[in-house]
Amino acid sequence: MIELNVERRVVRLLKEYISIPSVSGEEREFAERYASDLERAGLEVEVDELGNVIARRGDPRVCLTSHLDTVPPDGMEDPFEPRVRDGRIYGRGACDAKANLAVYVVVAELWDGPLEIIGVVREETDSAGVKRVLEEGKMVSDNVINGEPTGLRPVIGHKSRAEVRLRIRGKPRHASSDHPDNPIVRFCRVLERLRERARQYEDELGRPTVVPTRVVSESRATNVTPGELEAVLDVRLNTELSLDELREMLEEECERVEVRAGAPPFKLRGDEAVVRALERALDKFGLPTEPVVWPASTDAGYIRHLGGKDVVVFGPGSIKYAHTPKEHVPIPELVTAVHVLREVVNELSQGCA
Repeated sequence: MIELNVERRVVRLLKEYISIPSVSGEEREFAERYASDLERAGLEVEVDELGNVIARRGDPRVCLTSHLDTVPPDGMEDPFEPRVRDGRIYGRGACDAKANLAVYVVVAELWDGPLEIIGVVREETDSAGVKRVLEEGKMVSDNVINGEPTGLRPVIGHKSRAEVRLRIRGKPRHASSDHPDNPIVRFCRVLERLRERARQYEDELGRPTVVPTRVVSESRATNVTPGELEAVLDVRLNTELSLDELREMLEEECERVEVRAGAPPFKLRGDEAVVRALERALDKFGLPTEPVVWPASTDAGYIRHLGGKDVVVFGPGSIKYAHTPKEHVPIPELVTAVHVLREVVNELSQGCA
């Protein structure tokens, strides 16, 4: 086991990782760099054809996993030039989720026992990376930490995300007619009915949410109603409302409905070994231990349902700043995450050869 300055090491790694662009589908350069760092930390590493980095040492009981990709810069100033300001590191991927990947390397450098670390591609789009890893049985550990910006809170359940694209048609008419088949008016009715019905489905994850993120409708003139409207809805589903039910609701009202499903919802009991180990580690460092659920969606849904693993979502930084021009991670949280996860790995690996 080596001695190192944890803060200096994890900050340096994260700054270097931010400087390598890895927008979804363009992760190859960063994957190669990450694989090299894990090899130097003493793990056996494979980079599969999709670009997933799969690293292992010994017969591990714990997997630390997160995603290599980021969302596009989208308005962020100098997104790949990391900046340290007021004890925070700024840059695209700072908290979502390269902070976790840097933390994992330092854990591997401090801990010389059995360990599994996996960096997956395309989490921000179709989760093809984690699905490939799970389908091929490449994640061998039963206890999994999935790195996302949870503010160092243990997340033991979250909703799924579905992207819904719909089309509503009508006939162009003089606006003075106030005709009920105006696609804009129909969309407003559809949205309100859907939101009202969604409020009837509640479980431990909360109620489903339906949020329009894009609405496009054009008419020939400002006093003519449009002939068509297209919209995109971001829908967060719990365990009570299924995709099929959602699709059926919309098909009753719309001419065309396309649904792209994300990771399924999941919820642990809270007494799993990985949850308890994380709670004890957090308590040791004086941090909140109470598990929470999340409205956001992550690869953990696939890890739980496709892989059958006990998975907790955990990491430094706040989801509030992920995907935004102000994305950052507090340096103290980075350092604490290293120490917390080292404790978790150590506890769960007791008796491991």
